[in-house]
Amino acid sequence: MPQLNVFRWQPGRGWLVLSGGGPPESDDVQSVEAHLLARTASQGPLAYIWAAGDPDSADHHMDSLRDLGARTGYLVDILSEPDEEIYAQISEAGVIILGDGPQQEVLYDALSGVVLDAIRSAFSRGATVYAVGLSAEQFGAHRVGQRDLVPGLQWLERAIVVAGYTPDMAEGLRQVVRQTPHSFGLGIGQGAAVALGPLGEVEIWGSAAVTVALGQEYTAGADEEL
Repeated sequence: MPQLNVFRWQPGRGWLVLSGGGPPESDDVQSVEAHLLARTASQGPLAYIWAAGDPDSADHHMDSLRDLGARTGYLVDILSEPDEEIYAQISEAGVIILGDGPQQEVLYDALSGVVLDAIRSAFSRGATVYAVGLSAEQFGAHRVGQRDLVPGLQWLERAIVVAGYTPDMAEGLRQVVRQTPHSFGLGIGQGAAVALGPLGEVEIWGSAAVTVALGQEYTAGADEEL
């Protein structure tokens, strides 16, 4: 399992990219996605999972990616398509995008079984997994629910990811980490992304608006700007 400092993440030959979201046409998001396309090793198509949002937003994002020179892609409906079609569409992909959107519980419930197996299979062979906005929060050990912390997918161990992070959210991030002192909070602002590579690379793309709030196991009450 790759590890660098506090970051320890899912092993595979691909990149795991967690984005704070933002308008696809903004300069910072365009910078993030240009890096994304340049780093991707797999030659497979682009698969866009939109369960947390709506297909119109996904189409708009896909158009922006095509303007950057992205390869052929398609939308994947993980809520209604047959399992064998979902697995084929995702597992053959070179870039798997989990789009932003408010329906995170719908997405979390759907990211199990065949869907997660297909993502893992593609990632293990070199596909890039790109989680945007609130969908990036799914990949930590925990995520902030409506009332309390709820489980995440644990691709980034001990992390609590907060997308769309701004400096005035610092105290809230520290309070969340105090609930789980063996974890750390990862605040990612709009237009910024944390990219984790197969050889232990940790890179910050876009606006570089990334904050880490360390739990007591690391350094009690400390925030570090990357």
